[in-house]
Amino acid sequence: MVIIESLDIEICKTEVTQELYEVFMGENPSKFKGANNPVEMVSWYDAIYFCNKLSVAKGYEPVYSVDGNTDITKWNYTPHQTNSIKGEITQNTSANGYRLPTVEEWQYAAKGGQDYTYAGSNEIDEVAWYDGNSNDKTHSVAQKKANGYVLYDMSGNVWEWCWDSATRDRYCCGGSWRNICKVSYRSRNYSNFQCYDIGFRIVRSAK
Repeated sequence: MVIIESLDIEICKTEVTQELYEVFMGENPSKFKGANNPVEMVSWYDAIYFCNKLSVAKGYEPVYSVDGNTDITKWNYTPHQTNSIKGEITQNTSANGYRLPTVEEWQYAAKGGQDYTYAGSNEIDEVAWYDGNSNDKTHSVAQKKANGYVLYDMSGNVWEWCWDSATRDRYCCGGSWRNICKVSYRSRNYSNFQCYDIGFRIVRSAK
């Protein structure tokens, strides 16, 4: 994790890997298998479920609640089934557990205190796996140049889920191995959507 003092958060240097995900979730839904590749085929619901599960395992206070309950065993939700979590989902920003970044936090971190088109460079091949060099698949994290905050793959490899919503959709940032990777670019998908080019990165309060 890397501390970004101006945001009072710490953010993972890489996207959540398949190895880390499987350790805590007990399964790996990814299409492009590789322990050090980013996990994909995970919905926004799967991501917040993982965050709470990881928080508890590490002794932190969970961030997300469903109808006021942070206990994932009470959510009546089975990950990776393209289903939805029923109930009001809220986040406790005072909790010290893991969560998804907001779009604002994500874009600030991706810029890395620099002014580049991509996260860490104006030359896309230096920092990103995208449709011009990926061979139509994900790659191990941290193989490309980091940005100014020593964060990897914030452009390319997989899209990264964020907390923010727009109607029924949730935002993703960063682009992927098959499309655009500009820091400023974002997309929207249904919260239960799963795809082989969408993963996530975790943050937590540094206060």
